Amino acid sequence: MVKIIYGTKGTGKTKQIIDQCNATVESAKGNVVYITDTPEHSLEVKHSVRYINTKDYLINSQDRLIGFLGGLMAGNTDIEFVFIDGVARMTDTSVAEQEALYNFLGKLSDEFGTTFVLTVSSDVESMPNFIKKYIA
Repeated sequence: MVKIIYGTKGTGKTKQIIDQCNATVESAKGNVVYITDTPEHSLEVKHSVRYINTKDYLINSQDRLIGFLGGLMAGNTDIEFVFIDGVARMTDTSVAEQEALYNFLGKLSDEFGTTFVLTVSSDVESMPNFIKKYIA
């Protein structure tokens, strides 16, 4: 499953994703991963969550993020939830340019049963259909 937390800049998406991540840890049977491009919120995420700063792994494009996520899943098939905050910022792409990433996440989710939760800086009216389909 792929889930979207959306809103324009400054609407509290990062707080929402951190809160959801921390709440998920309590009931998750598998591992929980939080991915972002800054160390800024590392102390807000519970210590049992694997916190990954993409800058530490030189991830600065959509292709690199896709490769990284594939490797992450290959290395640990017990990952139940992956929270990704700021995909557009970390990959230097616009929301409209992220279709390959969302298709890949959908396939990973189907294959491994992993839930991916992402923040998207956009209002729903401007969001592409390949993302809108993941809004609950």
